[in-house]
Amino acid sequence: MYILVSKTSGGVYAVRNKDGLKTVQLFEIEDDAVRYNGLLQADSFDDILEVAEVDADTIVQNCSVYGYTYCYVESNDIVFPPI
Repeated sequence: MYILVSKTSGGVYAVRNKDGLKTVQLFEIEDDAVRYNGLLQADSFDDILEVAEVDADTIVQNCSVYGYTYCYVESNDIVFPPI
């Protein structure tokens, strides 16, 4: 699985879901994470992110500890950054 991580702080990128909760996106395919990052940069996102390969179980546990939610972005999913 792949996530987006800040190059400057090392923090994990998360979006706010419809309920306002921070949600970490776990991408099944590296290319999908790269594409999403490119869309963020095209929208002038204010941080420089990089794609990191991770153990999904570790991310899920950390989300639980820090009060985040998570979602799996599978190969057949299409996601766009929030406006």
